[in-house]
Amino acid sequence: MHWLSSVIVIALITAFFSCSAAQVQQTVLQASPREKHVAIIGGGAAGTSAAYWLNNAFPKDKGSNRIKVSTTIYERSNYLGGRSTIVPIKDDPSLGFIELGASIFIERNYNLMNATERFGLERKRMVGENHQNNKGLGIWNGKEFIFEESGNDYWDAAKILWRYGYSAIKFKNHLTSIIDRFIDGVYRNDDDIPVFHNVGEALEQFGLECLVNETAADYLVQRHGFSEKFVQEIIQTASRANYGQDVDSLHAFGALVSMAASGSWSTKGGNIKIFEEFAKRSGATVKLESTVTEIQNITIYDEAGNPEERYIVITDDSMDVYDAVLIAAPLHSVNINFPFSTISPAYRKFHTVHVTMIAGVPDPSYFGRIEKTVPTMIVSTGAPLTDHFDQSEQPFTTFAIHKYLEDTGESVVKMFSSKPMTDEQLDQLFHNRSWTLRKEWEAFPKLSPITSSEEDEWPSMVLNGFDQGKNENGMLYINAFESCISTMETETVASKNAVRYLREQWCEDIYCIPFRDGWE
Repeated sequence: MHWLSSVIVIALITAFFSCSAAQVQQTVLQASPREKHVAIIGGGAAGTSAAYWLNNAFPKDKGSNRIKVSTTIYERSNYLGGRSTIVPIKDDPSLGFIELGASIFIERNYNLMNATERFGLERKRMVGENHQNNKGLGIWNGKEFIFEESGNDYWDAAKILWRYGYSAIKFKNHLTSIIDRFIDGVYRNDDDIPVFHNVGEALEQFGLECLVNETAADYLVQRHGFSEKFVQEIIQTASRANYGQDVDSLHAFGALVSMAASGSWSTKGGNIKIFEEFAKRSGATVKLESTVTEIQNITIYDEAGNPEERYIVITDDSMDVYDAVLIAAPLHSVNINFPFSTISPAYRKFHTVHVTMIAGVPDPSYFGRIEKTVPTMIVSTGAPLTDHFDQSEQPFTTFAIHKYLEDTGESVVKMFSSKPMTDEQLDQLFHNRSWTLRKEWEAFPKLSPITSSEEDEWPSMVLNGFDQGKNENGMLYINAFESCISTMETETVASKNAVRYLREQWCEDIYCIPFRDGWE
């Protein structure tokens, strides 16, 4: 049980089960607690990292006169990691594992890189592991490869300059300035980093608000003068590989994030290990296969008669009381009943991605090649470069060889597509297949532009409570930030901001230890 006495708990349970659809408003007396209780709904990147930041911000061993926090993570699946998970190749763990969801992070992702180092996790490169013919990227238009890497960095750089001219150099400088601006705003080792209270404020704080107000195509071609060929072939290849979205529908921020994927890494044994370590080192109670069905609120009065809000988190087999609730999963997917007033967040539709895993022997003749000359990573072209596909519809978005199985001579391939890959389509791509696994994800929001007049379309980060000067407790929606950009790293940035938000509420009159960058 939490800090509530058994008498109070009995009163709450009686009040709850005697109340049909109305919210619970049970009035009880209690001593003002020094220990706060936080529920986190969702055990993915946002939820596990939030638990870790909470433990660092409010450690239990730093003196009796300071706020301490106990955290419980509710995760409806049987694993942590959310949309970052792994599967055994050919259902055989001895052959290794392959990422089924979120796959890579980059060297400038401070939190994830720092996590692997501090947690003693080994990093590895993502595509082409142990493959006898690691040729790199090829951009496929349904008829031919309009650009492909040779494996020689100098020759590839020369080809890029010859085909795309000054746009390639100019874009590199532009991207570096955007990344530097974001990093300066997010990763300072400073307790004075301002808390952002909504998505628009965050973008303004990072100096990125102009990147979400127009499509990547308009921003890059019309505003900054990059060539259409460079944008449609190179930048769109990255945006399709990363978000399955073309530059004429994706906002500029999404395209730039996609192009920042140089120096990409994954974690040996799966990125899921990062989030398992976040949860383990947080000291949080983890409840797997625990689906939250409803959250009620109650009003509790301290000995001075001051009211404070609390929240009852209800699952099929439990009911517990918390000072704050952090929603760390897409709100539309958790399907929680809130029988009290909440701020209704704007809903941004999610993009469905179909993942197909294959162990087999690829047929290079599909691409008009032989085995030695076919690229290891193939991305199909997007609009308007779709004339050579049947009915202008690409059968797949990406085709990537991740591993070579020496014993069988098979390649392990992961494919992304906007529709399920049929057996007929796969038979055209492979001589034979010994293993095929399909998975459908609501992988990330559709990152369409939002105009300045539509700022209310961003989801709210505060769902309930935190009434200024009246109530220091409430509910926060960590995943609100995902509506503007979706990466594992930015989920950890948003969760750290949520913990800073709690510190802003809870540490005004009570001393809290310095938080700095959240790692100490």
